[in-house]
Amino acid sequence: MKFNKFTNVAIESAYAGSEVLLKYFNKIKEIEYKGIIDPVTIADKQSQKAIINKIKLSFPLHNIIAEEKDTFLKQDNDYCWIIDPLDGTVNYVHGVPTFCISIGLQYKNQIVSSVVYAPALKELFVAEKGKGSFLNGKKIKVSVIKEMIRALPVTGFPYYVRENSDRVLNNFKNIMLETQGLRRFGSAAIDLAYVACGRFDFFWEEGLKPWDAAAGILLVEEAGGKVSDYKNGNDFLFGQNIVASNKLLHKQVIKTLNEK
Repeated sequence: MKFNKFTNVAIESAYAGSEVLLKYFNKIKEIEYKGIIDPVTIADKQSQKAIINKIKLSFPLHNIIAEEKDTFLKQDNDYCWIIDPLDGTVNYVHGVPTFCISIGLQYKNQIVSSVVYAPALKELFVAEKGKGSFLNGKKIKVSVIKEMIRALPVTGFPYYVRENSDRVLNNFKNIMLETQGLRRFGSAAIDLAYVACGRFDFFWEEGLKPWDAAAGILLVEEAGGKVSDYKNGNDFLFGQNIVASNKLLHKQVIKTLNEK
């Protein structure tokens, strides 16, 4: 599959960041915390630097939103790169290989190119607007499961779950009781990628930031799935809650998430 220049730079940037992540994997000695349980390491910071440097070589005037930067780089440009240099940091610092780099390119109000790369798993997910979604070069599609009781969903818990757990745990319970099983992998970007390739039938989570979901949103949509917020609306990139499904289960998932 031939991709455009934006997607190719996203892939090259993900590879650059992955070199940093693999260099430090299982070797992290110092961990900082942005909250009680939200870690950040030298690997996060150096991976982000490597990714941004690669992007800036090709597109110096593009905007950038990245996790390890509190301020957004805003310029008079319709293109914006949304970057998570290490999604699944808790997994990473514990030596669990389920972590990734997530890079999405937004043009005006649409994600047009995306990459989710899990270097320890050697899985490269790529999507381009209008061209489909791919895993290691092969086209992928969402699942065809229609019944909730046959579905295998995945979710995550927000970092604020200790302070505000009622809704989160209620949704977890309600979904669990309606489905075949339930998984929690610790990386929203990988969760979305796994929905895109049919390993999971749907994903939901709240408390997310745009860099957690930007790349995965396009992967799911280009693989034939549907993405919305909890109200079945479009406020899912910056709205901090998201549902991504194989489309067939979407209405049922939304209904369950809005139950008391």
